[in-house]
Order: sequence, then C-alpha cells, then structure tokens
Amino acid sequence: MPVYRLAGRNFSLPYSLLELKPFEMPNVLPDPAQFLPDLYSFSLISQTEGWVGGSSRRVEVLVSSMGYLLKIVDGCGFFISSDGKTITAIESQPEVNPLGRETLLGPVLVFALALQNIWCLHASAVLYKESLIAIVGESGYGKSTLAAYLSLCPGWRLVADDILPVQLTADGLIASPRFPQLKLPADSQPSVGFPEQVSLKNIVLLERHGGADVSGLVTLAPAQAVQCFLAHIAGTRMFGEYLLERHLYFSSQAAQQVATYRLPYPHHREALPKIRKYLEEIC
Repeated sequence: MPVYRLAGRNFSLPYSLLELKPFEMPNVLPDPAQFLPDLYSFSLISQTEGWVGGSSRRVEVLVSSMGYLLKIVDGCGFFISSDGKTITAIESQPEVNPLGRETLLGPVLVFALALQNIWCLHASAVLYKESLIAIVGESGYGKSTLAAYLSLCPGWRLVADDILPVQLTADGLIASPRFPQLKLPADSQPSVGFPEQVSLKNIVLLERHGGADVSGLVTLAPAQAVQCFLAHIAGTRMFGEYLLERHLYFSSQAAQQVATYRLPYPHHREALPKIRKYLEEIC
C-alpha cells in the first residue's frame, strides 16, 4: 500500500495514483492493511446522490465497530479505518478503474479527513504577501476564474483551485494546502512548495451581481459567517449524526477565527482589477 502525505496527514491507500505522485512518501511504511469486517456487520448512516464518474450516482456510507464503508451503489466501495488513516478497496484488483479512482480521490478522502477533524472547504484559495484568502461560492459563480486571474498578478499565488482542507488549532484556523487539486495536472499542483500549514484569516463569499460595477466587500454577521462554513464544507451529505455534530461545532468555532465577507460579483473580466484592489486592502 503506498503512503501519501495529504493535508498534513499520512494516508495508506490501496493503489498508486498518478494524481497523488507529488504527495507520495516512498520511504514511509504503510499502516497495516485493515481486515475488512463482514459486510453484514455494517449499518447504514447516510445515503445521498452525488456526481461521481460523470453521472449522478447513489452514495452510501455504512459504519461498523472497526470503521466505515463508503460505496457507490452498483459501482465500487472502500473501507476507511476509524481513525481515517487507512483506506482499503472492497474488491481486490491490481489497478483501480476510473470510477474507483474518482471515488477514492473525492468522497473517500473528504470523509477520511473529516474523521480526523480536517474539513474540506469547497473553495479556491490565493495568497497575497503572507495573507491567505479562501474564495467560496456556488458552482459557476467564478471562484476559479477569480483565483486564476489573481495568481497572474504581482504578489499573488494560487494555493487551491477547488478544495482547501482546514482545521481548528490553538493558533486559530489553519489551512493545509498540500492536497491534490484534481482540476489541475499532476505536474502543476500549486501547493507543492507551500508549508503544510498556513494561517487562514479571510474568507470571501461570492454572490451573483447583475450590475456592471463592483460595490465592494460586506462583512458578514456572526450567524451568516457560521452559515457560510456550514454551506461550503464538502461532503456533508455523507456524514452521519456523529460527523454532523462535529461539523456544526467546527463551523461555529471557525467563524469566530476569521473575517468573513460577502462580495457581490459581476462575473466579467472588467470587474477583476477593482476586485483585486478590494482584496489587497484586507490582507
């Protein structure tokens, strides 16, 4: 089982994956392979529809005393140890098929990190000087476009394109940028070279704006900031009661550690320089 260092944690995975090559730890011994419990010992904790493998599929999560089983109905499945560190394929195969690969790199890793109190913020992220900004919003609202533009500007660097793992520590809210951005090629991962932990102080929520002008950043009220975290953590529909309670606690505490803004965003290139100016002012 290869070992990968993702979001500041070592993971033993059942397959070698090209997408994870920049994060491989070839000199680290894997955790012992987990014995897969009898499937009849599992009980269902969540069932949802998810876009996996190019179509909408049913995703089920089951729990036993030894860990969790995440499976795509009529597809593939993976056993995740209780500590989230070891992942085993249900069916032993020499190579993973495309559906299994996408499931492993997406929902499985998101769930395994949540078991370790690391939550995957569905966000693009950029660094200006020493200040990290996470950009959240609904799909199609322009997170990636804005982050890509900023990354080409002097003093800015792209940190994440789609997923930013975050966690609470004694030092506040910390991002763990060394995590695969699957929309980008394996040899163009932006987090390679970043430290494992970067302080996160600002979150910007994009909202559609039909006008031509940019009105500026609006500070969110505390309750709105909590809702921002609740709405933009990936994978929550897979969580059972245990993880949902932890997710709620995390969101309520994390919202107190960062400045959270709303940005009415006219999704056109002419607005980008002014948005850049507003963002530089909060760094």
